[in-house]
Amino acid sequence: MKKIIFIIIAILAITAVVVISKGKTMNKGNLMDNSNTYTVIAPNGMEIPFDKKTNLSVSPLDYGSETIGVKEHSQMLLEARSILDSSPYKNYKPLYYNPKPNSLGQTDYLSFKPWLDISYKPSSNKLSPWTKSEKAYYESLKDKRDRYIYLVKRSNLKCTMIDIPEDAIGRVDSNGKLTKPEYAEIYDEVDRNKNTLKSRLFSGEWRICAGILGDRRSFSSATVLNNSGFKTRARQAVFLAAQLGEVDALKVLARYFSSSSYISGSNKDLQTKIKFENLSKNPPLDEYGMMPYLDEIVGSYFVMDFNRDGVAFDPEGTTHKFLRELVEDEGKLLDPRDLDANETTREEFMSYLKAEMPHFTTRFDKKGFPNKMTDRDIDLYIDSTLLEAKIMSLTPPEGYPNAPYYNTPEELTRLYEAGKLDKKLNPLTPVMYRDSFPEDLRQKILSYAKEHNIKD
Repeated sequence: MKKIIFIIIAILAITAVVVISKGKTMNKGNLMDNSNTYTVIAPNGMEIPFDKKTNLSVSPLDYGSETIGVKEHSQMLLEARSILDSSPYKNYKPLYYNPKPNSLGQTDYLSFKPWLDISYKPSSNKLSPWTKSEKAYYESLKDKRDRYIYLVKRSNLKCTMIDIPEDAIGRVDSNGKLTKPEYAEIYDEVDRNKNTLKSRLFSGEWRICAGILGDRRSFSSATVLNNSGFKTRARQAVFLAAQLGEVDALKVLARYFSSSSYISGSNKDLQTKIKFENLSKNPPLDEYGMMPYLDEIVGSYFVMDFNRDGVAFDPEGTTHKFLRELVEDEGKLLDPRDLDANETTREEFMSYLKAEMPHFTTRFDKKGFPNKMTDRDIDLYIDSTLLEAKIMSLTPPEGYPNAPYYNTPEELTRLYEAGKLDKKLNPLTPVMYRDSFPEDLRQKILSYAKEHNIKD
């Protein structure tokens, strides 16, 4: 394993502690001081001291005489920071609920309460809803590719491996053939790499790119990302595949709530498993062979993901593997999303993690690499770290529409009462009104609604 990550701040990510700090870490970048050093924020949020003259890490920690590759390790951190600082969401500004009464004695509690209420449930068809105007605009699209493009853009999944122009979206037909020769170079590179053996992380990301080009099956097979810590990204990819009409994706989603539950960031729920299985036997395909409103049928399910706020706390999913043993195999803890969970069990879950898992994090604060790593190992480590940074840079602050982040109601309450809960991250906000929703689509929707007198 490249990394073992159980840092306590990652644990807090379960409950939305990271929810409140959007824009802070992402914009923090390099913090200069008045000495001979400056600070670089590593992908997992650690602050690493760098020498101003050499641009090398001067952390006092290393692997002793076995240390190698200090320059390469330092350059990796600088490149990762640069990637994170180039995020299209770097200027995101949170908008906090105000728990203090105004001059009229009013607070934001009434607007916060629906979010609090929904956090007691493992799923809901009210999460990230379609508005009447958005539906009307979508249904005005009478070309299958136009609908494909819309659903891809709506998902906010972006290719991390190569730049894909908007005109190239959906240019692969149902037979896997490119329909516009101008994009042959992009198509060939993606097709050549989507089954890469470099790692499952790389394979999953190339498959998302293939899905964007038009191969909906590749979105479904991007489930390999569940072997990493990017659970919400994997979930959105498979859900999108189902929306686009890939019926087998429903079977994948069924497994998420049975044999592959915790590894996918889910909680085991056999009733949900059966629901998806039954749906796959009689899928509600529209005249275009799609299921765009699948979320209104099955709901969206909260996902436990520790990679949020532009920070890769747990890119390898180690936390989930550990929790699977405690929750599913040994029964020592009850998942806070379980129907039998209550305040006591949820707080026990959180307290256990905060108390027992604070000391294990990626040691970015150690200069260089241990000499037991081969050149190949180091190259993969560096490439993986940079890809993880790229994924985080392209992950919307609000997450993905059909893979909402999970937060316990108790932590939401504590954040609200502290005035540190970002109302922009409320999962009940309609997709088209989120900051990360493509502005060109929003304007087209609003224009269409005005023209046809459609009111939400």
